[in-house]
Amino acid sequence: MQPNRDGLGGAGEWHQLKPLIPSLQGKTVLDLGCGYSRHCAFAAEQGAAKISGLDLSRKMIEEAKRRNTKKRIEYRVCGIEEYEYPENMWDCVISNLALHYIENIARGAKYAIFRM
Repeated sequence: MQPNRDGLGGAGEWHQLKPLIPSLQGKTVLDLGCGYSRHCAFAAEQGAAKISGLDLSRKMIEEAKRRNTKKRIEYRVCGIEEYEYPENMWDCVISNLALHYIENIARGAKYAIFRM
C-alpha cells in the first residue's frame, strides 16, 4: 500500500467519514489515534475551539506537532484506553484507523469513547 501524501482528500475512507462529522464550530474535539494530526487540522479549519490529539507513538506526535502548529491543538502521547478525562468534556470524538489497535477493545472503547 502506498503512503497517502495528499492529506485527508487522498484517504479512501475520508469521503465516507466527512459527512458523518457534525459542525465543529466552537466545539471541543478529541482525535483518538491522531497520527500525523490530519483530523485535528481539519477540526481547527472548521472552527473547533479546543482540539486534543492522542497517539501511542511518540514519533507520530512529534510529526503532528511539526505539521500543525495551531494553538488550539494539544497533543499527548497516550494509549486510547489510558487517557482519562472528565465525562462530557468532548463534543465530538474522531477516531480513524486506530480502534483496531486497542488490545482490549471492549474496555478501551467503553472507557475512551462512551464517556464523552
